[in-house]
Amino acid sequence: MSLNIVIGLSGVGKGTVLEEAMLLSDQEYEVVNYGDKMMETARESHGVENRGEMKELDVETYKGIQAEAAEKIFEMAEDSNIIVDTHAAIKSPHGYIPGLPKWSIEQLDPDKIIMLTAKPEEIWNRVQEDDDRDREHESASGIAEYQHVAREMASTGSVLTGAYLKIIENPDGKAERAAEELVKTLKA
Repeated sequence: MSLNIVIGLSGVGKGTVLEEAMLLSDQEYEVVNYGDKMMETARESHGVENRGEMKELDVETYKGIQAEAAEKIFEMAEDSNIIVDTHAAIKSPHGYIPGLPKWSIEQLDPDKIIMLTAKPEEIWNRVQEDDDRDREHESASGIAEYQHVAREMASTGSVLTGAYLKIIENPDGKAERAAEELVKTLKA
């Protein structure tokens, strides 16, 4: 079975592209959201009720939750083709932190790391139109920086694990094309 990671900033269209790719693919994949798996782990082991509470945990506990969630996902890949939906970088008030730090990415041991990108202005316009979700973006230039840092962190994950790194553009109105490229990448 396989384990692949799909990353992208909020607003890049990751959910849309993944949904479309699952419809196009002739292989079955289980999409697992890493943050949801971390939340499930935090709830079970620490009684955490929401992501806000999880952010308040001490650093060592948080790292343990990341590692435990990665281990659970890796075990799932023994029986299924898994796509991990996550972020390569997380913006915090103190700077950027890796969404997949060394202990997590090495535990997951992915076959491929696939990053969805779009022009910063396109992402900015998308998040401005989406009232349903709380987005962390403040400007198109901030998105450009964030996307650059995420690409560097994804590259580092590839170096640490030997996973292929693929960058897929998801321009406005082209989610189906990006999904087709994602399916080809997963098969390769």
